[in-house]
Amino acid sequence: MNRIFFLFFLFQFFSFSQSIENKILPEITHYDTKLMGFGAQSWDIEQDENGIIYIANENKVLIFDGSEWNSVATNNAMVNRSLFVKNKDSVYFGADGHFGLLINQEYDTYGISFLNGGDKGISDSVEECWRVHEINNEVIFQTFSNLYINQDNIITKIPAPCCFRWSYKINGDLYVNDYKHGVFKLSGTSLLPIYDNDELNANIIGVTNAGEDLILISDTKGLFKLDNGEAIPLSFPLAEEVRKAQIFSFLKLKDGKIALGTVSNGLYILDLDKGKIENINKLKGLQNNTVLSIFQDNEHNLWLALDYGVDYLKLNSSLKYFYDYYGKLGTTYAAVKDKNYYYIGTNQGLYFLNEESNAETEDFEQLLNGQVWNIASINNEVLVGHDTGAYTLHEKTLKKMGSSKGAWDFREFSYNNEKFILSPHYNGVSLYEKVDSDWREYQLKGFNKSVRYLEVDEDNYIWLALRSEGVFKFRLDYNGKTLVQEAFFPLSDFEGAVLSLSKVEKEIVITSGFYSFTYEPENNSFSKKELGNKKGYSPRIIKKGEEVWYLDNKSIVIENKGAINHLQELQEQLVPDVLNAFTLDDRHELIPIYNGFSIYIRDNFTSVKNTIDKVLIRDFVSVNSNVSYLEKSEIPYRDNNLKIKYALPVYAKKVTYQSRVNDEEWNDWTTSKEHTFYNLKEGDYTFYVKAKYDDVIKESTFFFTIKPPIYRTKWAYGLYLLLIGGMVFMANVINRYKMKKQKIKLIKQKEEKLKKQEEEYKAQKLEQERKIIELKNSKLEDEIKAKSRELTQIAYVNLNKNKILKKIRDRIVKIQESPNTRSKDSNYTDLKRLVEYYITDKESKLFKINFDKSHQEFYERLSKQYPSLTSKDLRLCAYLKMNLSSKEIAPLLGISPQSVDVNRHKLRKKLNLGSDDNLTHFLVSF
Repeated sequence: MNRIFFLFFLFQFFSFSQSIENKILPEITHYDTKLMGFGAQSWDIEQDENGIIYIANENKVLIFDGSEWNSVATNNAMVNRSLFVKNKDSVYFGADGHFGLLINQEYDTYGISFLNGGDKGISDSVEECWRVHEINNEVIFQTFSNLYINQDNIITKIPAPCCFRWSYKINGDLYVNDYKHGVFKLSGTSLLPIYDNDELNANIIGVTNAGEDLILISDTKGLFKLDNGEAIPLSFPLAEEVRKAQIFSFLKLKDGKIALGTVSNGLYILDLDKGKIENINKLKGLQNNTVLSIFQDNEHNLWLALDYGVDYLKLNSSLKYFYDYYGKLGTTYAAVKDKNYYYIGTNQGLYFLNEESNAETEDFEQLLNGQVWNIASINNEVLVGHDTGAYTLHEKTLKKMGSSKGAWDFREFSYNNEKFILSPHYNGVSLYEKVDSDWREYQLKGFNKSVRYLEVDEDNYIWLALRSEGVFKFRLDYNGKTLVQEAFFPLSDFEGAVLSLSKVEKEIVITSGFYSFTYEPENNSFSKKELGNKKGYSPRIIKKGEEVWYLDNKSIVIENKGAINHLQELQEQLVPDVLNAFTLDDRHELIPIYNGFSIYIRDNFTSVKNTIDKVLIRDFVSVNSNVSYLEKSEIPYRDNNLKIKYALPVYAKKVTYQSRVNDEEWNDWTTSKEHTFYNLKEGDYTFYVKAKYDDVIKESTFFFTIKPPIYRTKWAYGLYLLLIGGMVFMANVINRYKMKKQKIKLIKQKEEKLKKQEEEYKAQKLEQERKIIELKNSKLEDEIKAKSRELTQIAYVNLNKNKILKKIRDRIVKIQESPNTRSKDSNYTDLKRLVEYYITDKESKLFKINFDKSHQEFYERLSKQYPSLTSKDLRLCAYLKMNLSSKEIAPLLGISPQSVDVNRHKLRKKLNLGSDDNLTHFLVSF
């Protein structure tokens, strides 16, 4: 006890050391309850023995199994403030104006039992129930005004001395603080005073313990140790900042640390033993800065009920993260810690961080712009592989080593007891020799490809690997500065589609596919060994103390004394081809990821016995009727389309499932958490399901029976036998009757057949007569058409007669007009009258009627294809079809020959004829 508080006393004299560890955070998972259709604000979080999470969220209690969210509405008018989970079947809740019990009925269906009259309307006297505890098998509800002790549904009320604030459970005892009278301890139905100070009472929001001592937590005045009734202030890093942020909630964690939830600056995790404090706020990844409640689950991870949403912090993990939310750092490729300095190489440049800086918000300082490929520390000298070449680095000073571009990596090389540096780059390999304090570069001949991976074996051979081509073994001709190829091992000599080159202790190892190949120099070949599929695909192998790391583009696996640790969290974050982890110190390894980096912390994971021993069946429901069934149910055949839902409440881990029915084959592993059965036949069924995460497998079985349809029951089969016997008897009777009836039917059918044949004969005869009539009618029509043509010709002759008579009349007029024929005027006049008497247009009209009638079909065809033709156009077409000239057509149309030519020209346009087309031929052939 004295040691702890002596350390607290000393903390005020020591500055808080800023290091890269202060910038990294646990993995944070956001649950936006508002976006999910629930309330934004959550007040309390609990967990049952199966791992199911319960959250007090506005007027509902939310239920989360790691994959699916459900809710139970307790009272639409009031807010739920607190929860206590006794077990998976009994969940106590406290709200504004009421408190009660959720009783699990089946799956996610709950009944609600109000323990204080939940139907009471809202009024000014409504109490808000802020805490629920279980003390000595009694459930206690705490409001601002009273403690309500529920024992066997009998409620005992203990009023507050003035006004309760909060209550807390410490080592099986209940403590409660009063705004005016301080801290009390509940003993039976009495309140025993523990601490009372007018200056501090109203500020106390929590009481916890450190060993045998009580710690008082205030909202804005800090933390205090209670010593013989006196509150002694505790000093710790960022104490003033915490006070300004205003503590609202707290929780003593299972490792002894204290988590403090604030109103304005998120979460603080205080380690009293080490004098360290960690802050996680909205700027660092939380959804909201106001932490209303803190809960630590059975895997030692934190759940935060926020003013907006719920956050899950994976505290119990070997991995922490720095995410470059603002794009100042970029994607990490390499890192080195040299003395008190951290150097981070990213796609944006080389960055520097001083471990001993006191400024918590200090950013990484950029020393060099552009892509950094690698950083290595060799013989106490930091070397930087950059897109523009190789550099040496001392504190913040960079110095170019040579002119070659794109230094991928560095390896130490010895020759004649002298130390050199080999560096693979964009155009081959360079050898660097130390001359005084500078490095001299030699571009080695014999290899000019860009090669990323280089190792030097114990015999001083240089190995180069092109992942998609193969592995080269070279000897260095130092005098000629040339790489002399000793051997080439193509990719086809190995197993996979790519390969990796590693030096493990003193041996050259090639990994390809799921195999490793160790080089045996005595016979210049490789010995093959199976790695298995749990260590990645063609992984690079790095030995770190007793650990062996296997790194590929999708996974990192750490093997330590036979135990396998698969860092599955990194699966989608690793940077391709950066197959490396960079040692910062004995506990910390930096792993490059997109938009930042991850830190692997040894001994930061606490192994927890998993209390979840099987996969939970969350629902078994009929697809047809939406009715849920329990295990071993006998299900009606009409509901033989069923869906089973299952889950393993493991959070922030990838869980895959595999299932089968009866003796069928297992399905493939999948993330789907349900299985649907269609058209199941009657019978007994056993459903098997497995869940896998981190190489841990949990199993469950579920039994059910599909009843046969009513028509396939034993009673139905008995009835079928009776019906079959009756049917056989009836069949015999009916058969005799049918035989007798058949004879009568045959006779009748024969008569009907004869009658039908007679009717068919009459019908055929009528059809023949009809055809004869049609032929006669057709013949008459042909005759009529012929007569019409004859009339046309007669009319044409008459028309010519009229033409002659007109000419005679014109001649007589001419004679009459002559001055020498005056005496014969009267005779000529009579002659003129006589001729005019015979001149008439009746024949012309008759000609037109008969002519049009005789060409009616011709007109119809033309009009159908050329609807723009007028009646005059059609008649002109008919005259042309008869091969009449313009002079012959002019009197028929009563116009001049020139007008006929004009009409012929217009007709050609309407018929879309070209200049080379003959109009008459076109109409004759139409």
